[in-house]
Amino acid sequence: MPRKEKVTSLFRETATKPATPHDRTAAAAREIIETEAARRAELTANLKAARLARDAHQAAPDAAPVSDETNS
Repeated sequence: MPRKEKVTSLFRETATKPATPHDRTAAAAREIIETEAARRAELTANLKAARLARDAHQAAPDAAPVSDETNS
């Protein structure tokens, strides 16, 4: 009994639906947004590392450590 559904071949290139102008614009926008987000995350990590290094050098060795907890 033959199959009723089409099976895509492993060796044959399947034709993709042509992209509409909206799809191309959305893909370009998504790429730009992802690139900017990655750049922003990298900059944030660099700034945080620099801030932690600066704070480590500025801390007095005999000063009491500052706690992040609040006393309620």
